[in-house]
Amino acid sequence: MKEKLHSIGETANIIGVSIDTLRKWDKKGILPSFRPSPTSKRYYRQEDIDAFLAKETQLDLKSMAEKWAIDPSPSPLSPELYCQTSDVFHARLQHLEVEIARVPKLKDIFPLIVAVIGEIGNNSFNHNIGNWPDEPGIFFGYDLKNRQAVLADRGQGILKTLKRVVPDLKNDQTALKVAFTEYISGRAPEDRGNGLKFVRDVVTENPIQLKFFTGEAQLELEQNTADLDIKKSDLSFHGCIAIINF
Repeated sequence: MKEKLHSIGETANIIGVSIDTLRKWDKKGILPSFRPSPTSKRYYRQEDIDAFLAKETQLDLKSMAEKWAIDPSPSPLSPELYCQTSDVFHARLQHLEVEIARVPKLKDIFPLIVAVIGEIGNNSFNHNIGNWPDEPGIFFGYDLKNRQAVLADRGQGILKTLKRVVPDLKNDQTALKVAFTEYISGRAPEDRGNGLKFVRDVVTENPIQLKFFTGEAQLELEQNTADLDIKKSDLSFHGCIAIINF
């Protein structure tokens, strides 16, 4: 059977990128072309295109959440990842609870995992309701095969929230520490901070890992962690991103 080849123009249409992008990818080895001779035009094998597309469609929740949270004008999320309202979020969270309860190795802690996810998602809505800078709602995705859940919002972030009641906060790192360690009050809008104390307690007492990003600060937390590992992030987020591994 004769091998199926596609021209560079056909391949660009199949993948949905420009011809110039394909030329750059060829030079970098991302998607190599096939040339019958050194001076001939670029062609692409069907099997190479299929392999590339399969790799590109693998679920990478962290990268997807980061891109959505950082892009100045984010592309619309699929309905499976976007919760515009808290009602939609709670419906998807209930669906997750049903699915995760079926995982034998998580039978003892799945209610706590769901509680942590629920607290972080609720905080995003409670904190930003009526004050979303641009895109309302949250990114919420999970991958039970890889034991991971990711949440993100394009909200105001913890520093701006807590400065309303703790005006002397200097930076994102300090605000993040306060959010996870100090009880301020039970009044909005600082509910987000108090909820994160609950998250800290659950994570440090159970086999759960959390990475939390807001502004230019990031925190890593896991079971039996006495001190918070807070440092400056390589990326800057207006809102928050939470990556939960279990």
